[in-house]
Amino acid sequence: MNASADGAPSTLVPAWRIAAAIVVLAALGLMGAALLPVYLRNFKLESFLRQTQSSSDGALRKTLVDKGHELGLEIVPDRLQIRRSPGNSRADIHYVVRVSLSLYTVDLHFSSTTGD
Repeated sequence: MNASADGAPSTLVPAWRIAAAIVVLAALGLMGAALLPVYLRNFKLESFLRQTQSSSDGALRKTLVDKGHELGLEIVPDRLQIRRSPGNSRADIHYVVRVSLSLYTVDLHFSSTTGD
């Protein structure tokens, strides 16, 4: 541990740690900026789904994929689940949106319900 001239411990942070912190924060900021539009488009999709009448699973699946495509969301059809509760006409929907970044592809998991 370094000590100052008066014998107290030094609180200076090495320059490399500050630079590393800046790099990490910049990377997190860039990742957030890249994913924010996807979350905003998903918010529009969820709003649409809440106003949608619950129909057959096939029709609901097609509606969801088509509306997602219209909003620029790459919904993975194989990862789309529709669950219905007995005695309830509402449907719980779980789906995955694939986001391709320059160095990495990430699958974001979302859930919503229809608005009956």
